[in-house]
Amino acid sequence: MNQAILRHRRLLGRSTLLVLGVAGATVLASGCGSDATSGSASSASRPASSESAAPADNGGGEAAPTRFVSSRFHYRVDAPGAMTEATDGSATATRGTEKLVISVVTGAQAADPAGYARTDVATLRAQSPAYKEVIPVGPVSLAGRTVQKAAYSWTNGNNAVTGNPQQLVTAVYYIPRDGSTMAVVSYSIAANQYDPQGADDVVSTFQWQ
Repeated sequence: MNQAILRHRRLLGRSTLLVLGVAGATVLASGCGSDATSGSASSASRPASSESAAPADNGGGEAAPTRFVSSRFHYRVDAPGAMTEATDGSATATRGTEKLVISVVTGAQAADPAGYARTDVATLRAQSPAYKEVIPVGPVSLAGRTVQKAAYSWTNGNNAVTGNPQQLVTAVYYIPRDGSTMAVVSYSIAANQYDPQGADDVVSTFQWQ
């Protein structure tokens, strides 16, 4: 009888150890599962880096040009700001110190772009304070066509911030359509912002239609 009781106690001890072992393994497995879930949740809720969320570059923050179409003279251009057309047919757009002016010459004057350009620049020299030649009148290639171009620096009043004379550079392009029609396209900007290629890029959007 004593041996039977002893055997029964041994069996109970083994069963208890087995139960404790299974319970311990379950706790460990549960703990590992909790850590993995927590890690996944943390990873899923992590915000994207500022680099990936940053907006695409917009070309240095410059405002987009405004398309203008002249129904009177049948041309289009991408201007620095909205253009307004005067009763004489000239069109002007202004954005800060940047300015684009287009006028159209018709008749015999348009038949000689080089001669007209020389006469026009002489007038500009007389009318522009502190005039200084930057590029003499001459032919250049612009958007696959040959046009006359000149550029000069001058002052236009005083700078509102510094009180000093406002130094500008103006590039003028003489763009013929045919023997009787020619556009005079004038692009001005602050002298410290003037870029010859940038001026060409703006005026190259001018197209006869």
